Order: sequence, then C-alpha cells, then structure tokens
Amino acid sequence: MDFLLTQKTLESLEWQQVVAKLLRYCSTPQARLRLGAQDENHGGPERNEGSASGSSNEERTHVDQARGAETDACALAELERSLVGVRERLVETSQARNLLEESEAPPLHGFADLRIGLRRAEMGGTLTGPQLLDVSKSIETVARVVKYLAARKETAPLLADLSATIDNDPRLARDIDACLEPSGEVRDSASPELKQARRNASDLGSQLQRRLGQYLQDTNVQGALSDSYFTLRNDRYVLPVRSDARSKVKGIVHDASRSGTTIFVEPEAVVDLNNRLKQAELTVVREVERVMQRLSQAVSQVGPALRASVETIGQIDLAFARAHLSIEMNATAPEVERAGCFRLMGLRHPLLPRDEAVPNDVELGERHTVLVISGPNGGGKTVAMKAVGLAAVMIRLGLHIPAEPGARVDLVDQLLVDIGDGQDLRESLSTFSAHMVNLAGIVDAASENTLALLDEIGVGTDPSEGAALAQAILEQLAKRGARVIVTTHYNLLKEMAEVDERFCNASVEFDPVTLAPTFRLHTGTAGVSSATAVAARMGMAPEVLERANVLLAREDRQLDNMLSELANSRATLEREKQEASKLREEGESARDKYLHKLERLQERRDKLFESMRIELDATFKDAHAQVAAVIRGLQRSGETNTREAAHGAAHARERLLNLESRAQAKGESAAVDEEEVLGSAIDWRRAKPGIEVIVPGGQRGTLKSLPDRRGRVVVQIASAKLDLDSSKVRYPASGNAPSNDNARTETKVSFERADAENTGATVAGGTQTCDLRGRRVDEALDELKTALDQGLRDSNEQLHVIHGMGTGALRTAVREFFTASPHIVSHRIGERGEGGTGVTIAVLRR
Repeated sequence: MDFLLTQKTLESLEWQQVVAKLLRYCSTPQARLRLGAQDENHGGPERNEGSASGSSNEERTHVDQARGAETDACALAELERSLVGVRERLVETSQARNLLEESEAPPLHGFADLRIGLRRAEMGGTLTGPQLLDVSKSIETVARVVKYLAARKETAPLLADLSATIDNDPRLARDIDACLEPSGEVRDSASPELKQARRNASDLGSQLQRRLGQYLQDTNVQGALSDSYFTLRNDRYVLPVRSDARSKVKGIVHDASRSGTTIFVEPEAVVDLNNRLKQAELTVVREVERVMQRLSQAVSQVGPALRASVETIGQIDLAFARAHLSIEMNATAPEVERAGCFRLMGLRHPLLPRDEAVPNDVELGERHTVLVISGPNGGGKTVAMKAVGLAAVMIRLGLHIPAEPGARVDLVDQLLVDIGDGQDLRESLSTFSAHMVNLAGIVDAASENTLALLDEIGVGTDPSEGAALAQAILEQLAKRGARVIVTTHYNLLKEMAEVDERFCNASVEFDPVTLAPTFRLHTGTAGVSSATAVAARMGMAPEVLERANVLLAREDRQLDNMLSELANSRATLEREKQEASKLREEGESARDKYLHKLERLQERRDKLFESMRIELDATFKDAHAQVAAVIRGLQRSGETNTREAAHGAAHARERLLNLESRAQAKGESAAVDEEEVLGSAIDWRRAKPGIEVIVPGGQRGTLKSLPDRRGRVVVQIASAKLDLDSSKVRYPASGNAPSNDNARTETKVSFERADAENTGATVAGGTQTCDLRGRRVDEALDELKTALDQGLRDSNEQLHVIHGMGTGALRTAVREFFTASPHIVSHRIGERGEGGTGVTIAVLRR
C-alpha cells in the first residue's frame, strides 16, 4: 500500500536534518544519490565524528543537499511501502550494526559516480583515462565488498545474499589497470602498435635534437642566434635567430618575439625530421585513441551489469550508514505491524544530542487513539510529538528508533501534520485561517490507518470557540479511527480523557522549585500551562504577575491548582523513586561484594574439607585395621592374652578419639570462616526487637518484631520493611549475638564405641557396629548379613552400620537391605553425634 507523505509534512518534522545525519555516514555516491544528494564529487565520511546535532559547515552542506535533491524525490522514493520491505530494511540495519560492532567496517571507499561515463560508453563515446580508472576502482571495490560479506554470512546473511546477486567481472578492471597509468595516461604496453609508434617518435625526436645541437655548436650560426637553445613553436623544433641576422640561417619562420628582435626559424636541414616526427606523434595519438576506444567499448558491454552492481553496493552502503547512525543514537530495531500501534519506551528525539535528550514513554493505539499533551510552553510537548512522527518515517527508510528495546512502530498509510505558524500573506490567510485550511484537509483525508500530529489546535481565535472547535475536530478524527497526538493548553481538551476512553492525557513536567521544565512526559495526567510561572522565569514584573493571578477565572484557577498539586506530588514521588533506586543500587553493590566473599570462603571450605576427607580416610583405615587386628587376636587366643588385647584396644580407641578431635577442630575452623560472612544463627529466646540483623543477599537491617505463629519476622532496611522467614535472618558477622556458649551448633563426628568397630562385634548396651567402608557393595552386603545374624543371636537392640558418605551407592544398598529384611523394625540415619549421614542405625526385631 502506498504511503501518503507531503514535502510540507517532511519540512514540519525537520526530516531533512535526519537525512543529513545519515548522509554523513554514506561512503559511496550511489548511497548519497539514493537519498537525493547531488554532490557527485563528495568524498567519504569521517566515521569518527562527534554528534550530528551541531551546526557545522559539513552538516549544513548535507542539509542543503537533502533539501535541494530533486525536491526530495529520491529520498521519498527510497522509503519502503510494504510491511515486508520495512522489516527487511530493519534487519539489514541490524545485521550491518552487528558487523560494525564485531569487526572492521566494510571496504566501501573507492567508488565514483559512474553515471556519466557509463552513459557515454553506451552511446559509443570514448571515456577519458580518469573515467576508465573510476570504472576499474569500482569493479575492484565491488569485489572486496562481496568478499567481505561472504566471509561474514553467518552474522549478516541478508546482506551477504544481497551481495551474492552482484554480477562482477574483474577482468575488465585488470585490463584497464594494465593499459593505464595511475595518472590516466596510456601505458606503452597497452598495444604492440603503440609501443612501436612511441619508440619511433622517441628516436626521431632524439635525432632532431642532436641535429639542432649541432647548429648550436656551429660557429657560423652561433653569432646569428639570440640565445643558445632550441625550442618548440607550432609543434615544430626551431632556433631563436636575431632578426638582423635572418639571412645567416636558412629555413622557415614560425614565430617572432614581442619586441621583434628575435624570430624563430626552423632550419631547412631539419624540416624533413620535423615532418617525420609529426607523423610519428600522430600515429601515437591514433594508437592511444584506439586503446581508449577498445576499453570504452568493453565498459559499454558490461554497463548494465556494472550499473546494477553499483546500485546494489549503494543499497549495502546505505545499510551500513543506517547502522552507524543506529550506534550514534543508541537506537533499537522496533517491532512493526499494521495495527496502528505505537509503543515507544524511552523515546528520544533523533535530532537532539544523545546525552541531552530526555527519554519519554509514548503509547498510542492500543488502549486509546488520541493522546492529548498539555503543559507549559517550552516544556517539550512538540518535541515529543515530532519524535513519534519521525519514528513513523524513519522505519520506512530502515532506520532504527532511539528508544528502549521492545519498541513498536506500526506502519500508517498517511502522516498528516499541522505544526507551526501557517500564516500565508500571499493568500491573505491569518494564522487561524491557515490552520483551519490545513485541519479541514486533515479531517477530510483521515482514515483508520492515519497518524495525525496537531500542534496547539484551535489557537488564534476566541479561546472558548477555539477549544470547542478543537474538541469537535478531535472527536471526528477519533470517529474515523485515526491515531492522533495533539498539544494544547485548553482545559476542555484535558477533560476529554475523563469522559471518552478513546482519549488519554499526557503532560510535560514543570519543576515547582526551579520553575523550569524538565522535558519529562507523564502519561495519564493533564498538565498545567504555568503561564505566570514561565513569565516570572522570563523576567516579568512581579506586580504584573500578581494582577494576572487575581484576574484568573475561579474555575480555571481551581483546576490549575489541582493539576499543580498533582504535578508537585508527582515530582516528590519522582525524587523519592530516584533515592530508592540509589539505595537499591548500593544494596546490590553490597550484595555482590558479599557474594564474592562468600564464594571465596566456600572455595576455601571445599578445599579444606577435601583435604580433611583424604587425611581422615587414610587414618580411619589405619585405625580400623588396628581394631580388627586386636579383635582377631582376642578371638584366636580366647582369655589367655586378655590384658595384652585390652591394652591394644585401648591404644586403638585413643587413636580414634584423637582423630575425632582433629576432625572436630577442622570442622569448627571451616564454620568460623563461613560465619565471617553469614553471621551466626539467632537464638530467638534471647533476641529483642531493635537489634541489627543480616538478611538474604547480605543487606543489614533492624529487627522490628519477633517471630509470629508462622515463624515470620519483620526487618526494616532504610524505608522498606521486609516480611521474612525467621530462619533466613542471622546475626551480622560483626557480632550482635548475645553471649551464649551453646549459641553455635557445630558439626561433630562421634566415634564413641569405636573400639568395637568390626563385623559382628558387640558392645555394652546391646548395640552392635559394622564398618563397611572400603568394601564393594556385594562384599559389604555379605558382611552385613553376617553382622545381622550375629546381632540376632546376641539379642542386640541396634545395629550401627558405618558406610561413610562417599558416592552414596553403599549407603543406598544398606538401607534397601534393611527395608527388605523382616528382622529390622526400623532404620534411620545417624544423628550429629552418631556419625551423621555416614552411619545408618537399624533397630533389630527381638
């Protein structure tokens, strides 16, 4: 579907300025011509320039180019009409930007405007040396660009496929380069005939110069010469002869000096050499022309393909220019549909410097179709409205939008505007009349897929009549389904959002403290014009302002007061929001530091535990071997060596107790390191409100309440109160915990009754221990069956099975065995003092 857009609309939106920014990044004449620029000799852009917002000479030049370019016909023709085409252009821009950010820019420099040369060649004309070199350079640059994109097809498949369509034959470029010097002169090697002709001309010239040199050395002739040199006149070699000695040198006079004292004579003896040299030089000229004609004919044969190639390169160059501009503006590729929806979060005006533009959120078309922007003059109402209009045009050129990711700009069929003073003295139209003419045309043309931008609608006449007329116009546009953004000071239009769901208010913010606009746009609230405040800022006399406030109508004053109070409240909330955001950032920074320290401590703990495990495993095996040896000795010797065996068992017990102490000390060391960050657990029986605590994430706060029935507590951090599980709250590492010897719960591995560790060994209290560590599962189950049989025979109450933590395979096998055994009443893992998860305790059925 076509896109109706007038030159006047583009001028109102300052579209030429956007085109000027884009022209700065075009490397090829073809890309600039696609945008309408006419300067064929324009060089490449300075890629690393600063912002385009200034008024530099280059910027003004580009603006002039954009304005004078065939009345922008080229730039308008470049706008995409279809949804598919717009999406494709935007993808091209995104892919080009990815390439610019990931690698070096494409080799686009080296192109010339070939239009004149190609046209001359195709008409049978002969190109000049520089024109032929331009053709050669362009062919070589096309080849480089195609190679560049082919190597990066994974990143930019659309651009690579576009370049793959180029029909580029490098043989012509090689032929041109072989025939022409960089200066454009034809090389001697361009053809055998030319080489011979130039050699003949050179030989004849040398002969002629030698013969004239002989004249200069002839004493009979020297006296007749006015100077000792020979020169050229009318392309003939001559001698300078004194006019009074004319008779001494016979020959043809070709010229005379201004004073008449010297005549230039071609001696009779060199006339034939001069003639032959002239003929040789004419032969050279004919051979040069023949070479140039041959090359020009070759250009004409590839003319259509070459023209298509450079046009494609122009399209590729334009994609990279758009990518450069996207990077400059920190822009994003929007979603594009045809539903008349605009969702622009963080929208910035593309012509404002990136660090000065205030981002604003604009939504239109989903929940409402008419956006009424109000607020003080100079507050940014028109700027925000123009930014949306420019976005609607920019996407059709494939330009990214200066907004946050997730933006959406739908295609519209018409963009209609009424911006600025429409006064026309030639047509005897006042400002109001001119606006009405324009608005009448907008109302007539508006349809469902129209975007209308109306600045200060209804001004220039009686305010009450202007407001009523403005409301009627907006209602008619809304009825036709148009999307409308309108700026106004009329309270009547501000009130429309309260009675018509198609309308939505938005306001530009005014700082009540500085009495200056902030240029922030707030959706959902109407703005105050603040005329007296603006006048005060501009230096109006206080007595004038006081009188103006008295004269304000009561109703208008009441509404303005309400809106002003609302704006003040919003400004306060905004400041509090900024403070909260700052606190959140500080909290996140503290949390990151905490997590980093915790990660280091956890790594240290893991290494310590691993080292301890390896050491303990070795020691356990040694101790186990000693205990087993003692028990085997007891079983073999009976009662004969009881004292000696008891001594051996006591020694083994002592070793195991030492091992327990070492394990406990290392566990405590790791626990202390961890508590440096986490802090210790809170004994809620001793805790009181008001103490400092630490919450998940590492932030500190104040305890406001003790645990309730659900185990929840309230902690205050800055101005925020958090409802947390009491188990997640701890004393800070700095130590607010009350003194309590039992405050810390330690991980302890108990080795009581270790002297009885052995398959089938029993100890006092009816408890039997079976150590299966180091065994394979099948071996362990055999020993476990033996131990269970022994325990049942001895009427033991419990069987303690030590399997260790390891991979968990042995533990699982033991518990499955106990679950399936009819001799087991129940089984459980060991308590903290019984060996923890490394031990399974079974109750035997008696």
